[in-house]
Amino acid sequence: MRRLSALVAVLFLALPFTLAEEPTLAAGRIIDKVICSDNPQQTYALYLPSRYSPAAKWPIIYVFDPMARGDVAVEAIHEAAEQYGYIVAASNNSRNGSFGDSSEAANAISQDTHERLSIDDRRVYVAGFSGGARLATEIAILCKTCIAGVLASGAGFPINTPPSKDIHFAYFLAVGNADFNFPEGVALRQQLEQVHAVYRIRNFDGGHEWAPSPVWKEALGWMDLQAMRSGSQPKEANTVQQIFQQELELARADQKTGKLLASQREYQYMARDFDGLTDTSEVKTQLAQLKSEKQLKSEEKQERADVDRQAKLAGKASAQMQGILTNDTDMTTYAEITRTMVGLKADISKASNQQDPSVLVMRRALGQLVVQAYESGDRALEQKNYPAALKYFDLLVAGTSSPGGALYERARVYAAQGDAQKCLSELQQAQAAGFHDPKALQAAEFNQYRQLPQFRDLQSEWNKQARP
Repeated sequence: MRRLSALVAVLFLALPFTLAEEPTLAAGRIIDKVICSDNPQQTYALYLPSRYSPAAKWPIIYVFDPMARGDVAVEAIHEAAEQYGYIVAASNNSRNGSFGDSSEAANAISQDTHERLSIDDRRVYVAGFSGGARLATEIAILCKTCIAGVLASGAGFPINTPPSKDIHFAYFLAVGNADFNFPEGVALRQQLEQVHAVYRIRNFDGGHEWAPSPVWKEALGWMDLQAMRSGSQPKEANTVQQIFQQELELARADQKTGKLLASQREYQYMARDFDGLTDTSEVKTQLAQLKSEKQLKSEEKQERADVDRQAKLAGKASAQMQGILTNDTDMTTYAEITRTMVGLKADISKASNQQDPSVLVMRRALGQLVVQAYESGDRALEQKNYPAALKYFDLLVAGTSSPGGALYERARVYAAQGDAQKCLSELQQAQAAGFHDPKALQAAEFNQYRQLPQFRDLQSEWNKQARP
């Protein structure tokens, strides 16, 4: 990954920054597909803020979704981008699993946007979700000073690449309180503090998903603040004060509702970020008062305990699951994995409060196992290990409350095996379960069945109900 991403870094540094404004790119609306002029196989979704004009230079965010859903990525960010005046360009090609493809995609959209649009090269940002967040961070690490900031959602730094003192970019991580990667955020906060990084970690109510629009608005406001601190954007007193008041209200609300750890962290961020920009005396006073609160230590202890409990709930089944790919997991062990996942799902569904801390830990543990089953099944399918792929996708059916996607994955396996009857049956079940991804039937495994009347009928009905 490092070697491939280095290609991206080189290109970001060496681009010929010529401007050739493309008049057909409409501002103020999401454009699902822009074809790269020099590489027509590469496309990206684009959002230009409604006030965009080539007469000025604009900050840009290059975005990477783990499943090449550029439109989904732009949809998540565009309201914040409109408010703060950012261009958003999200690859329709970059996806998890093929870093060579991701490097080519990043190179292509970087070059194409610089040729078409008026970009402020001091304010180039990268963003992503899950594996896309790791890719974005890898690009920023290798690109050194050519990336102003990273906006990560659902995952942190690349595996085996912890933060270092050489970080030259601002870093914002948003992670759901039910996301299986929540513990990663806990550990990452300590690592970022140790290297004195400029960072924020924001938790929101949700699972492993793109952060919601209000979090993106906070993130872009914070990036604007960092731009003012660095001098790449003029200081705007009104904007600074507006962001300060919004964050102060958030910290006060957490404090009032007894979330002292969240409140303390917010005050710590503010004391650092607004130093020299506005009066932070109230923030520092609140920090001093919170230090003496016994509850603060109790919340910190509980956070560590929850991380340990997630590891305990998912650890054994996770280790057992790895053996399926190498045929080292017998049927007794496989049944035990299934019981673990089904049991977690049942306990979660019975809970009256899905935001209860103990329920959130179970949701994280189950999510960890579900994603492991999906990724392992996909890997087994690539390796043509069809029995293992079916076992993994059976676990996916057992663990998820929305099995349509898992049934679709089983259909891919049967298609690869040449079993038309089972393939069509699984696709019909997936459709009945509410899975209607418009791009799903484009998978290469289905090519051999496209002329079958049953497949064409199914595809016609599928397209009528299609939704991402």
